[in-house]
Amino acid sequence: MPSHFRSKEVSWLAFNNRVLQEAQDPSNPLMERMKFLGIYSNNLDEFFSVRVATLKRLIRLGKYYYKKLDIPDPKKTLAEINDILAGETARYNTAYDSIIDGLADHGIRVVNEKNVPKELREYVLEYFESKVRPHLMPIMMKANFRFTRLRDDPMYLAVRLSKKTGKGRPAHALIEIPTPSLPRFKVLPKVGNDHLVMYLDDIIRFGLPRIFATLPYDTFESYAVKFTRDAEMNLDDDFNESFLDKLSEAIQAREEGDPVRLNFDENIPKHFLRLLLKKLNFSGDDTLFPGAHYHNRKDLINFPELGGSKLYRKSSPPIPHPRLAPKRKTSLFQLVRKKDLLLHFPYHSFNPFLDLLREAIMDPLVRSIQLTHYRLAEDSAVAKALISAVRAGKKATVLVEPTARFDEEANISWAEQYRKGGVRVILGVPGLKVHGKLCLITRREGGKERRYSVISTGNFNEDTAHVYTDHMLLTANPDIGRDVIRVFRFFEYSYRPPTLKHLICSPFETRHRLNELVKNEIENARKGKKSGITLKLNNLSDPKMVDLLYQASNAGVPVKLIIRGMFSLITDKPGLSDNIEAISIVDKYLEHSRIFSFENDGAPLYFITSADLLPRNLDGRIEITCPIYDESLKAQLAEYLKLQWRDGVKGRRLDRNLTNKLCRPKGKSERSQIAIEKYLRSRSK
Repeated sequence: MPSHFRSKEVSWLAFNNRVLQEAQDPSNPLMERMKFLGIYSNNLDEFFSVRVATLKRLIRLGKYYYKKLDIPDPKKTLAEINDILAGETARYNTAYDSIIDGLADHGIRVVNEKNVPKELREYVLEYFESKVRPHLMPIMMKANFRFTRLRDDPMYLAVRLSKKTGKGRPAHALIEIPTPSLPRFKVLPKVGNDHLVMYLDDIIRFGLPRIFATLPYDTFESYAVKFTRDAEMNLDDDFNESFLDKLSEAIQAREEGDPVRLNFDENIPKHFLRLLLKKLNFSGDDTLFPGAHYHNRKDLINFPELGGSKLYRKSSPPIPHPRLAPKRKTSLFQLVRKKDLLLHFPYHSFNPFLDLLREAIMDPLVRSIQLTHYRLAEDSAVAKALISAVRAGKKATVLVEPTARFDEEANISWAEQYRKGGVRVILGVPGLKVHGKLCLITRREGGKERRYSVISTGNFNEDTAHVYTDHMLLTANPDIGRDVIRVFRFFEYSYRPPTLKHLICSPFETRHRLNELVKNEIENARKGKKSGITLKLNNLSDPKMVDLLYQASNAGVPVKLIIRGMFSLITDKPGLSDNIEAISIVDKYLEHSRIFSFENDGAPLYFITSADLLPRNLDGRIEITCPIYDESLKAQLAEYLKLQWRDGVKGRRLDRNLTNKLCRPKGKSERSQIAIEKYLRSRSK
């Protein structure tokens, strides 16, 4: 692997480090800092179950495979990961302690089993007996028994039972912390002016003598442990009627996936740890991560809401779209027919899309609704709208992606509900994950069919639309509509790749079209014409695209990159990336929108897309990239990108060593998410 291509796993850790920086930042409200700690932990869980698990698979396959994939040596990458995380663990724990101390200053105290106030001991015992104990089923560690079917999502307490006299052999047990059946945090009655919070783990520790009362032990030591399994599923491409059965079996098989990480209390005795490793079938030091008293700290995202407003970030109401007055009487179909409409989430509300579906259900001229379903809200209004459309006499078709990672079970359930409701279900495309976000509404107008297209950078998910930055285009452009219907036909007849004139679709055209667009900028730069490339992405880690951007830099094309996560390109390298600058923004909203911009000799081209620049997005998935034709919408995206590029508050430079130093933009420095909100609010007036 050339030295100018960085491991995407290592670059992802730099992203998660930016999340940790937000948890450390004293300018953020305390509860927001606590939430960032939870996000960091949640991110790391998924990283190990997917990325680290993949690296371990590659090591088992041997050099031939990872050299063929043109990626760095996975053994070296794993060693680098372990070195990075060893340093971050201490910083994470320091940030946690700082936040806990800060909350105590505001009258919010976290108590454990050892310092429960005397006046609350009976309350805690009663809560343990009535609510907690019924969920606890300890597993005793027998000599010849191994824990091969334990779920890896929850946390466990490893308990050592012994006698104070020291006589007799100790026993060992494993207790699952029963979340989400019970909340991870219990708010206790106030003592004086203080709010008291107790971990569920410590409530269980408090009740250990009650759990094991029938056994001849009087001393109980407990240590938190959490393990992570390989989350990849082995599926073939046979999408016949038994595919759901295969998928269900694969989901269940996750419970027996190879272990890739064990977090444990660093105070656990070595002999107990060795016993635990044997029972859990762990091997190799690279899977062991000693840590603090508590694990599974992704639950900090849902820490109880206590205390005054100073502990929280002030929320902003959605900005009214200038063309969508709250009391408007004009149909959305009429508005979109007149002019394309672009929604900026979460600054704009998701409701206009739901309004469009509602109008479609009520409108006698609407014939059909088609939609791609990748990851929907738990109680999705979008899914319910499709079922309601059928009841209203419309045709409704939905492409359900059954292999959306960690949403497989939810999507299987939705597919069944759709079918029961009369919605036509297309269960994925053989060999290709459908990640593109499309909705098509067909309406009979003046004796002809008119198509209204919705193309989004993010999921049709009203929950994540509150916290993810995304863009959604609503258009009646007939050319785009024809392309969208061709994509949906491909979903039904996947042996015929769609021939598209405006949309760009992976895995058929995206790589080729991007090559053309970048090479056009290279040619313009060489001829002295205006040139420039701006890409806003979640991830940039495709070797061929990285090399192409290096070529653009060497030709004199100014390249600006706004990358949230994985980033394999090396900036600040003389003779290679002199004209490439890159930043990353981590703030209160998750940066998720993907935008391509090309200067094109003074006639800029803009695209919104569901695709990142990774091999899987370009070559192994259905992704949709849509051109923006309306000049006013181009101007909005140009301003959006400009404000992000000026971010000197939450923007970090992606320098050669990914040190995550704050940006120092030329000219006016702004906090982009606040600046974008101000910009959109000014337009709404």
